[in-house]
Amino acid sequence: MYHFSVAETHGVVHLAAEDQRLDGRIVTVGGREMVNFSSCGYTGLEMHQGLKDAVAEAVQRYGTQFSTTRAFLSAPQYAEAEAALTTLFGRPAAISASTTMGNLSAIPTLVGPGDAMILDAQVHRSVRMAARLTEAPIRTVPHNSLEVLERRVRELSAEYDRVWFMADGLYSMFGDFSPVGELGDLAERYEKLWLYFDDAHSISWTGRNGRGHVLDRLSPAALEKTVVVGSLNKAFGIAGGVMTFPTDELRHQVFSLGLPMIFSGPVPPPMLAGIVASARLHLSGEVAERQQRVVDRIRFFNREAVGYGLPLLNESESPIRYVVTGRDIESTATLVRRLQESGYFVNAASYPAVPAKRSGLRATITVHQTQDDILGLVQAIAKWLAGGAGQGR
Repeated sequence: MYHFSVAETHGVVHLAAEDQRLDGRIVTVGGREMVNFSSCGYTGLEMHQGLKDAVAEAVQRYGTQFSTTRAFLSAPQYAEAEAALTTLFGRPAAISASTTMGNLSAIPTLVGPGDAMILDAQVHRSVRMAARLTEAPIRTVPHNSLEVLERRVRELSAEYDRVWFMADGLYSMFGDFSPVGELGDLAERYEKLWLYFDDAHSISWTGRNGRGHVLDRLSPAALEKTVVVGSLNKAFGIAGGVMTFPTDELRHQVFSLGLPMIFSGPVPPPMLAGIVASARLHLSGEVAERQQRVVDRIRFFNREAVGYGLPLLNESESPIRYVVTGRDIESTATLVRRLQESGYFVNAASYPAVPAKRSGLRATITVHQTQDDILGLVQAIAKWLAGGAGQGR
């Protein structure tokens, strides 16, 4: 609570946009217009006219909501939307109200009493929440440590029916990727090892037709023992989450027995129409040009950040960029406030979202930003960063 209290005092959390109309690039807070470097809409599809038209037309046809749990009755476009996602991701898919609800549906349903779980130390908080709802033992391994993971898999395989390893495909704070290929190799070598990925942040902006980091890199054999949950609320441009499974049987199991699928509200019809439109857009190949624009902007940010001596946590080619400021939330919040005053809206990251020693600022790259926007942010960080990251090259 202390960290949030400090951030709140500095005016960098729990803020509200004041814009009467959004364009994806600018956000207004406290009367100040800023370039938005906090959006997870990396591809900018939330502003795509085709998606907006589909949503608007569905409002007229179906109304604003269809307030019946799917255990009894699904809204008209659910079947079409899930069929489109099944085609897009190349495996059985089910829509959840959000990625978090997808994790809370899938993990307690799939993990049996004879199973064990291994969690990456940086896996998303919603995966941890869902894991605690099971009766299975939980082990944690250091972030992306394949050596420790393999040792734990060997140990647990001797005692349990299945061993689930749970990780993010793209980690939401530090912006680094899971070693998906190596994890797939492990799954092929160890019969009892199953993989579970929260790949919310890589859907749409990367992978063939936007299927994301994980599904683009696993072998067919590894995919037979892998569940991937993603987000339709980020780069996909709409709302909701998507759960993908190796078999129709597992999909039906989670759809029928996952508690949020039974007891929580459904995705509204206008958003279902948007999901259909976005899936068609991805399958058409149109999204490839947006993917390249995202990658070009990421590479530009990385080059300039290195040139200005910014302490990047990593130089991965992901749209989540993390600048380390140290253990002091006070100085991190002050830096973020100064960046806001300079016209750049970024996020302060501190414990418990990240380890206490890795406080920093998190900036996200989208197609809405220009090179001048990105260069201006880098220069502003270099100017204001406590300890002096340099004033220029």
